[in-house]
Amino acid sequence: MTSNSEKNPFIQAVEFVLESRLGGVVINFVLIPLLVLSALLLPPISLADRLLSIGYSSIGTDGGAIRDPDGMQVTFLPEGVSRSFRVKLTAIPRSQFLEGAAGEALIPAAESIPPNLIMKSPYYRIQRKGTAPTKVMLSIPIPNESEPYQTLDLYSWNGDAWEWLPNRKIVTEDVIESELDFLPESVVVMQTHAVHPAVSTNYPPNTPLPENVRDALVEINPQGMFLDNAGAIIGEPAPLPPEAEAAAFSVIPTIRNWGDDGSIRSDLVDNMLIDPEARQRHVQALADIVQQNAYQGIDIDYRGISPDLKPEFTAFLNDLRAALPPTALLSVRVGLPAQISADTWDTGAYDWQAIGKVADIVKVPALPDPKAYTPGGQMDAMLDWAVGQVNRYKIQLLLNTHSIEQFNGITRNITYQQALEPLGTVTVVGGENIVGPGQTLDFTLAGLQASTGIQFDAASGTYWYAYLDGNNLQHTVYLENAASIARKLQYIAQYNLRGIAVQDLLSQSSDPEIWGVVRKFLDLVIPPVESQYSVVWRVKNQDGGVIAEEIADLSQPNYEWTAPEAGGSYEVEAAIATNRDANASIPRGSVALLVATPTPTPSPTPTPTPTPEATPTPEPTPTPKPQPKQEPAPQAQAQAAPPPSGVGNVPFGYGIQADPRGNTAANIGHIKALGFEWVKFQMPWKDVEPSPGGYSWGMWDELINAYNANGIKVMLSIPKAPDWARPPDDDKSVEGPPQDPNKYAEFVARVADRYRGKVQAIEVWNEQNLWYEAGGRGRINPGAYVQLLQAAYTAIKSVNPEMIVISGALTPAGNVGDLAMDDIEYLQQMYANGAKGYFDVLGAHPSGYNCPAMGDWQTVQDPTATNFRGPFENRHHSWCFRGTMEGYRNVMLANGDGGKSISPTEFGWAVSSNPQPGYEYALDNTYEEQAQWIVEAYQWAKQQGWVGPMFLWNLDYGVTAPGTELAAFGIINTPAYNALAAMPK
Repeated sequence: MTSNSEKNPFIQAVEFVLESRLGGVVINFVLIPLLVLSALLLPPISLADRLLSIGYSSIGTDGGAIRDPDGMQVTFLPEGVSRSFRVKLTAIPRSQFLEGAAGEALIPAAESIPPNLIMKSPYYRIQRKGTAPTKVMLSIPIPNESEPYQTLDLYSWNGDAWEWLPNRKIVTEDVIESELDFLPESVVVMQTHAVHPAVSTNYPPNTPLPENVRDALVEINPQGMFLDNAGAIIGEPAPLPPEAEAAAFSVIPTIRNWGDDGSIRSDLVDNMLIDPEARQRHVQALADIVQQNAYQGIDIDYRGISPDLKPEFTAFLNDLRAALPPTALLSVRVGLPAQISADTWDTGAYDWQAIGKVADIVKVPALPDPKAYTPGGQMDAMLDWAVGQVNRYKIQLLLNTHSIEQFNGITRNITYQQALEPLGTVTVVGGENIVGPGQTLDFTLAGLQASTGIQFDAASGTYWYAYLDGNNLQHTVYLENAASIARKLQYIAQYNLRGIAVQDLLSQSSDPEIWGVVRKFLDLVIPPVESQYSVVWRVKNQDGGVIAEEIADLSQPNYEWTAPEAGGSYEVEAAIATNRDANASIPRGSVALLVATPTPTPSPTPTPTPTPEATPTPEPTPTPKPQPKQEPAPQAQAQAAPPPSGVGNVPFGYGIQADPRGNTAANIGHIKALGFEWVKFQMPWKDVEPSPGGYSWGMWDELINAYNANGIKVMLSIPKAPDWARPPDDDKSVEGPPQDPNKYAEFVARVADRYRGKVQAIEVWNEQNLWYEAGGRGRINPGAYVQLLQAAYTAIKSVNPEMIVISGALTPAGNVGDLAMDDIEYLQQMYANGAKGYFDVLGAHPSGYNCPAMGDWQTVQDPTATNFRGPFENRHHSWCFRGTMEGYRNVMLANGDGGKSISPTEFGWAVSSNPQPGYEYALDNTYEEQAQWIVEAYQWAKQQGWVGPMFLWNLDYGVTAPGTELAAFGIINTPAYNALAAMPK
């Protein structure tokens, strides 16, 4: 039968091939092997990958670890593994690697090891297949014979160069650890060696730059540029003298947010960092300055940055690095870290590892405490940690030539010359400065007898001394001299750091011998320095010629001089020198002397006269030797009835409180610049009369005279009884009143009498409704305070009727058990106990917390105040400025005392990004709000007609007590300062 359709030709061809002998060969020897091979190569078997991954370990998303037999381990943390991968660890012996026997690919690595690095461990090669992990922990055994361990580092060869790795040495476990956000291709333990040290210093305007200094510096940082609002820059780098143009050092100007007086504008940095446009504007401005002036880089010195802005500051530095020319150096000063534990440090806003990656130079401040420099002390601990955070060859230790003074819980930097001032000035023993020929005079340094003399602490390499000031307060001075600098330079060699940055190295007020130590350091020579202090005495004639010179040990500083037969004017001067080097000494004053030679008068020729009989001369009656007369105390009465007359209604005035131990000249200038007329100081009674009848007026005389000479009125707040005057059973750990009010009355009367016409007002006590001003818990007593007020008022008026007497300002508070008494209730009880008539002005402390100046305490709201909610959720008058002022006014009116003024003797608003405990409300306030509210408070008060002198708290504690709660209220270099200066008066 014949088919009615033909087969497809393609099918026929396939059938022919399959049925033929050739087809069998193709199927058996081609197709089937190909299918088998594909099955082996493709997932899930993946034979090729398995063959190529022999020796690799698989790491899943749960993490894992690989370990070499000698103990080197790589751990992969689960949070850093997003997908499984394979990894292989190979330890190549050091000798094999260095000889080039580890394969051609690693020969460049062996040949590229820098001369300052010595390979100590095997070359640990790490190979990976798959997705890279992002959380890795390396643990490498510390190699044998690799001491000192603080010089060890970890490095990785990345195929092009050796890359430093952050690390931590755990000597007790004999390992070095490294936490990374990537997996390096290799790891090697290297022993570091010293490099030629880099020396840099800041350059203030118009400073001499001697040739020997120019030749030694590697880098100089001209000062003069400052961060301004919105990322702008004000000022210009100080121009270098013409002779410095040919110098070989790099010129890298500094940009700062702090002034020469130490005041820090952290708000300018914080605002710039949180504003992307301002940050980019600032980056571009810095890059333009570097490029347009052909500077070799830029030095960033921003302080007080909010720790919350650590990521933003790091981003700013990364942006700046990208904007700068590739050859420009980026230098960054980090903040002083705070030690949390033996090997943990808090760096605030400065991410040291991130900064170390982007910066070429990292300036690390040396610790300020001299005790930190004892062997194995805190400085060692800090540098042990620091060289694991930042490549040591980028670290410049930032030293300061300023000495340190500690007193009354305050630490401040002073120049070397200022540090030697308390050792005394030239004085003639006996006080004579007009002498006859041949008369012997004895000279000494007045003040030295009240000190311990200069002592040496061998452990820290520090010279120090202690002395008592005019108020019987102990001061301890640590001298920053050649010896202490030499001790600090030892750390550069000990840790193989990049070098040093010496602040104020060019200053004429530093120890002249420091520069000699630095020059020797350039040759990696750091000899121990011993500073033997002596007094260089010189006598000059009236032409200025030196006619005598003698050097005496400072411990026996007296100098004896015999006046010459030739009369005339002479000058005896003294200077303190080290190691008897008279050419490098610090002047300590001079005394002018007059050697009086009597001129003989010719006698006329005598005419002979009869000789009279001798008349007995009566013997003189001995005059009693005058006895020392005690300073008379004005008579003080405990209470007078009726009270003395007051001074009438005291008008409004602009005032501010300043630190009496601050910079007097600078503060007078500030107060005048503000257009203010009053200043307030707190004069603690216990400081001025530490023992009965033993008065220390010195500092106060000088201070009050200075302000009086500049036309500034002075108000003294006088609290804090000395222990000898207090009740035997009160709490001496806090402040408190005297047992006998008349003792206080006697003291304030003495103040009123002594400073008649120079001090215009006295405030009687301070915040007596608080337990720690009232003598302890349970001792708050309005009646007892009124007795003190009555006695003080009567005594003051008895010697100085014109003195304005202000009642002690209460602190705004509610009733808090035996700790505090509601201030309005306290004021009411003052009137009930007879306070009326015994003050001219009512004192007040209308604190603002985070309540606006014009806020009504009963209704005020601020949803942005997230750190402190007291004023908004716990209604009370004490939270708000007007609540306190108007509350007091109502009490005065109710007691028929509305004709008197209220004087805010302390008010203000705190601002801080890192407030002290109890001052958290400062986080909610901005510098702009502070400025606005202070101005509004002054303007409102002036309009009332019943507000007297008004004292802002405070002017300068941000300079004298940085980091404390006092500093949060300071206004120097803040918008508030500028706003008050511009405020119409």
